[in-house]
Amino acid sequence: MILRILVNLCLLIISFSASAQKEESQCVRIKNFSVEERNQDYPFNKAKRVVFTSFKENHRKLLKNKDRVYEKGEIISYMHGEIMQEYFDSLRVDFTRYNPDDFEEKVDLNDDQKNELTDLIFNFGTKKKNLTVGRAKCYTPRNAILFFNENDELFGFLEICFQCNGFRKSTKEIDLYDRCGEKLYLLKEQFAKAGIKYGIEKEF
Repeated sequence: MILRILVNLCLLIISFSASAQKEESQCVRIKNFSVEERNQDYPFNKAKRVVFTSFKENHRKLLKNKDRVYEKGEIISYMHGEIMQEYFDSLRVDFTRYNPDDFEEKVDLNDDQKNELTDLIFNFGTKKKNLTVGRAKCYTPRNAILFFNENDELFGFLEICFQCNGFRKSTKEIDLYDRCGEKLYLLKEQFAKAGIKYGIEKEF
């Protein structure tokens, strides 16, 4: 009898803890910056185009950017997810290496989509302080947000792995801010609504 009570008590504590963690990770509206205010913040104050993309790994996409592709005359084998990371590392060094043909899908955001994106980035977060957002150890990015200036030149990006709840950025000034557990999930929904399939649907 006592053992049963202890087991039920443990289950209750675990359930309460999981419920609390879920509540803490929920994204809620914590700010109310207007569209005009959000568009004054970097990178949106510089971006004339904001593009949702997907990227399928192919070592040939690194031929112009990376000498490591060949070693002793043989193509080097890459771990899954490594090619996209190396590709974006090369862009960080030199944005002119960007080639639109390297991307599987590209969707230029219209004003409504852009407003929805900036609303999520700047106005949503968690009220819980010092929240640690969980992230899987594996990092296999398949998607990105690209930012282009008035001369249609790439100047920044967010590289995203929706499956492992992680991302990398071209510069510290470009961020998702006030991260909460649901923020990348909500961003993934925006990618899906925009028509991006690769990296969004379960089968890749």
